[in-house]
Amino acid sequence: MKEVDLFIHDFKNNEVMRRLMLQLGLIIVVLIIVDRFVGNTLDSLIPRHKCGYYKKINTYLNSVNNYDIVIFGNSRGMHQYVPKVFEHSLNTKTINAGIDGAGLPYYKALIDFYLKRHKPKLIIIDINNRELEESIVGDKYNAIRFLSPFFTNEPELKQSLNLSFKDNIIQSSGLVRYNTRFYGIIKNCISCKDDISEGYKPFFGTAKRDLRNYRDPVGPIDNERIDDLESIIASCKEKGVKLLFIFSPKRNIDDRKFYSRKLLTKILEKHKLQYWDFTISDKFKAKQIFYDSAHLNHQGAVRFSDFISRKIIESQIL
Repeated sequence: MKEVDLFIHDFKNNEVMRRLMLQLGLIIVVLIIVDRFVGNTLDSLIPRHKCGYYKKINTYLNSVNNYDIVIFGNSRGMHQYVPKVFEHSLNTKTINAGIDGAGLPYYKALIDFYLKRHKPKLIIIDINNRELEESIVGDKYNAIRFLSPFFTNEPELKQSLNLSFKDNIIQSSGLVRYNTRFYGIIKNCISCKDDISEGYKPFFGTAKRDLRNYRDPVGPIDNERIDDLESIIASCKEKGVKLLFIFSPKRNIDDRKFYSRKLLTKILEKHKLQYWDFTISDKFKAKQIFYDSAHLNHQGAVRFSDFISRKIIESQIL
């Protein structure tokens, strides 16, 4: 009798476990279906963006134009280089591909992508003196944040970022790639006002305070960023594309003493590349041309773009 009771008990336990496993499997299948549905749906909405970062990136990735000048940078690139000024002064097609919070991993991915399809005459990179330090500003995960919606249709972007196995798995999920961005993506597909022109977005007037703390403690050197910089230089040399690095103006912030800047200078000089340093410049120090300590406003950006255009002519880079 005990054996019969034990058999019944084991059978019931196995039945409970079997049902539990079936329920768990069903939940996993439903989550995968929902994840794929969300990812595919939002992937299809990205090309329909009427404004904002994703429209800007989408325009760049799908451009049929062979731009003469392509400009990269973080917020200091996006808000300080006016393509229309370059086009007027140099008679060139120019696009501003800079974006807030970007860095060398982002530049590398977009440059690799563009050089496979076009050959610009000049790539300008607005680079920070502390560009090579480890920081959440300009790191690989910032690049992923901007580029992940394009991974499905443009998988080479993901390859260019050299994602780890873990990150590859994570980024295969639509729910993860679009986390917290559902509302903004749908809204920008329906109606929004775009103040970005050829990639340039102006700052007007003067901010009440700096956009962030520009005097962060010194950070260790990020070797992956050095590799990205070397890769960009090698790709441009291979394609015969000229590179120009610019340290754009800041107001009352002189961060040239950091080791990152010394290392940048060493790398650029090793490759015999041109770089122009306006970190602290008498030509760009008036308060009224700055939006905050590290960004020119529209008035300053127009003046700076005109100055760079004339310097390009004088230097006979093009």
